[in-house]
Amino acid sequence: MLLTGTLFGYWWLLRAAADEPPMLRPGPSVVSPVFTVATASGKQWVGVVTRIEKDFSLVLDVGSVAAGELVLMQRQGVRLPPLPAEPHVVFANGDRLVGEVLSIENDRVRFRAWFRRDGGVLATPEVTIPLPALSLIWLRAPPVEMRDGQTPPWAGERRRRDLVLMRNGDVRRGVVRHLDQPLGSLTLMDDGKEVRLDAGQVVGLALNTELSRSLRPRENFGRMTLDNGTRLSFREPAIHGLSLKVKTLFGAEVQVRLEELVRLETRQGPAVYLSDLKPTGYEHQPFLGISWPYLLDRSVSGKSLLLGGHVYDKGIGMHSQSRLSFDLNGQYRRFESWVGLDDVRGQGGRVVVRVLADGEPVGGGEAELSSAQGPRWIEADVKGRKQLTLVVEFGAAGDVCDHVNWCDARLLR
Repeated sequence: MLLTGTLFGYWWLLRAAADEPPMLRPGPSVVSPVFTVATASGKQWVGVVTRIEKDFSLVLDVGSVAAGELVLMQRQGVRLPPLPAEPHVVFANGDRLVGEVLSIENDRVRFRAWFRRDGGVLATPEVTIPLPALSLIWLRAPPVEMRDGQTPPWAGERRRRDLVLMRNGDVRRGVVRHLDQPLGSLTLMDDGKEVRLDAGQVVGLALNTELSRSLRPRENFGRMTLDNGTRLSFREPAIHGLSLKVKTLFGAEVQVRLEELVRLETRQGPAVYLSDLKPTGYEHQPFLGISWPYLLDRSVSGKSLLLGGHVYDKGIGMHSQSRLSFDLNGQYRRFESWVGLDDVRGQGGRVVVRVLADGEPVGGGEAELSSAQGPRWIEADVKGRKQLTLVVEFGAAGDVCDHVNWCDARLLR
């Protein structure tokens, strides 16, 4: 059935031209980038990473990091990028890979990724991705409203059929059987009938959630963030010269330049992100009757976590006045997080933030936090503690613009 674009249309009308791979101009000679490396013990290294092993042990020009110690390595002087503004695929586990879909057939997606080589020349390795591993395919650049993490109305729904999002705002429902980008045709099964659509008029595909399968190994794995907005999980990392070679969770081997790499972090390793845990309690006291729920991996406005010029993937959005608690069960030794008022929606806000362990203050609370002061780094000793509570209290301006982001909020085992 064809749905008119009363709800969706204005998103897609903004984009009329076909998207092409970005043109990259030759750049200066490449040098080894410098990374800040954070470890579970709390020690930081700053240097050039010369080797990384499959167990995520590291060798730098200034020292080494043992297996089981790496939390993350982040390139110095480079901000964490926003979500991709180019065509890309979104995986069921939240990964995003920039590039173009070549074809869809037999539940397999032929995909050409967009990476960079020496001198800025575009590299386009071809990979094959299982269709159930994906939740969303942007054949064209996503609308502006979707580039800061804003969730569309259909994103949270359970679907037994695929959605085809058209340029004119229409939405078709059915089962995607075949897509051939070069020939420009998309075949959709709609109520038992085969429908052929012009692929050039398709903006994106929101796939059947009943068939979705999240790629998540049992052992620890890595996740990289590239400067074009790509977020990609992987195993078996290795450094070859000035490149990082990895094996993706869907089985493809890819290689990217270290100059593209903004962040590499370990998952299911020594760090546990609060947003991956289930809170045990939430209290909120509205200032003038407006209630704000907390949000995981988003700001309280439902958008990306913006803090200090960075766009964070992991964190918690809260609003004054509120308290959010998590069970620790004595399993962790340290809590750490960047905390501050959202770069956009927190301008003018003033709050007091505190971290409590078993009801006792262990971090924050020293002074009022304002948007003018910027983010604050908090570390708290929680060894042997049973409960952690994040507290956001009213500041001098009541609850005005008190959009607080706890970014990279994590516990260390």
